[in-house]
Amino acid sequence: MQRVLGFIVFGVVLSLVAADDKCLEGRDRGDNSCGEAGGLRFYYDKTTKHCQPFFYNGCGGTGNRFASAAECRETCSNVTVAKAQSMVISVPKCAGNVRAAVDANVQPLTCDACPSGYSCSENLCCPSKEAACDIDYDAGKFAMQGSHTPRYFYSKSAKSCLLFTYYGALGNANNFETFNDCMNFCNN
Repeated sequence: MQRVLGFIVFGVVLSLVAADDKCLEGRDRGDNSCGEAGGLRFYYDKTTKHCQPFFYNGCGGTGNRFASAAECRETCSNVTVAKAQSMVISVPKCAGNVRAAVDANVQPLTCDACPSGYSCSENLCCPSKEAACDIDYDAGKFAMQGSHTPRYFYSKSAKSCLLFTYYGALGNANNFETFNDCMNFCNN
């Protein structure tokens, strides 16, 4: 009896983890190559933390697709922000919480390989104010299953930091986790 109860508990935990993963996948409209009928479906939006409608084409796509808003809410009600944030690739930070230069494998560049506009500080290639704040932001690419994370970039024309959506990997140094970090680094 105890063994059966243990399997049931394990199955429930496993299904909750699978639901979390499904809910954190990006929205995908799929395609119409299989001839199945599409239509209105719902997906869990990590940014708004709500189930949103979309038009599904009928074939393929991700598991983040539900027949009703109620099914979406029921499946994704236990999704946490921490789980969604864990899908953003961590980049080392320099003083001022600005992103250090990294290679294609997200490893910090060695100080003898700092690009133009960067200097060595505490064994990291750290951007100058101009190198980070005078460039347009880059939303990056999806990491793993994808992520939509609110971040801030400095806009020279607005003379302020503005919100943008970061996709979790790559991008550039004009990418700050908070408005205050952005303003403190770029506007002083």
